[in-house]
Amino acid sequence: MRRTKKVGSTGWMGPRYGIRIRRRVLDIDRAQRRANPCPKCSTVTLWRVASGVYECQRCGTRVSSAAYVYSPPPPITRQERTEVDSEAVAKGGRKRELK
Repeated sequence: MRRTKKVGSTGWMGPRYGIRIRRRVLDIDRAQRRANPCPKCSTVTLWRVASGVYECQRCGTRVSSAAYVYSPPPPITRQERTEVDSEAVAKGGRKRELK
């Protein structure tokens, strides 16, 4: 019978550090061991390899994100792209048309 029903993987800490800190560590621990959707192939096979490095088991894509929990980058909208291009034109660069 398992003895870490409530505390999970933080059972090694015993009674030390208080319940709040152990629960926070448990939440982070569960989140970093969870599979995430791959930004390239869209399958749920993205695993944490190292701190801030995630690798897809299917297509082999490596991406970087937050240290403990994967957070996908926000999508780039057309409006943001036009703002960036207009700033480049203001600095004297060539004007580029967006498709």
